[in-house]
Amino acid sequence: MFLSIFLFFTALAVAGLVYYPRARIFDEVTTDTEILAHWTYDPAWYARIVEREYHEHKERNFALLIIIDGMFLVFAIIFIAFVEDGGLVTGIILIGIAVLLYIVAKITPGYFRRLKEKVPPEVWISRKGLVYEGSVYPYSGFLYGCNGVHFQDKPEKTLNFSFYQVTGGRIYDPFTITVPVPENENVKAKEIAEILNFYVINEIPF
Repeated sequence: MFLSIFLFFTALAVAGLVYYPRARIFDEVTTDTEILAHWTYDPAWYARIVEREYHEHKERNFALLIIIDGMFLVFAIIFIAFVEDGGLVTGIILIGIAVLLYIVAKITPGYFRRLKEKVPPEVWISRKGLVYEGSVYPYSGFLYGCNGVHFQDKPEKTLNFSFYQVTGGRIYDPFTITVPVPENENVKAKEIAEILNFYVINEIPF
């Protein structure tokens, strides 16, 4: 009973330390009045963007699948062929994991495509964060932050928001949110990049 009570209060403490500040930051982003841009996309054009991202997701998954599943299958064959005590069981488990990863890799691109198709084709960009494809990305938060914003002119006009997430002591996992820039919004997109690069470097603590 003591262990259960301890785990219960530990879970509450973790939720309070992690999720409450995150929820507060998300609220600040969605209620920010300093909107730098609110872009809505033509549904047909946005559908092409979603389809392109779907195929890119499939290609990335396939490349990772070849490497990871290949390793699992090689080790499974080694265990089955050369380890007498428990080798067969271990090999079957590794093959099962490889099959599970294959199923997940095949399902996730379509799942995320369906999610994106349901959200409004629009983006909100403010001084505190970004709301795109139904997700909120604050520029600063618990164990993550924004490194800067880059306007890309080719092959397509986009605003690339560079984020990082702390996954270990000094391990930073970078990721990029790519926001399409509508036609005739190039000048504004460049201004947004300049404003936010100054803002995240000088005003947001990391």
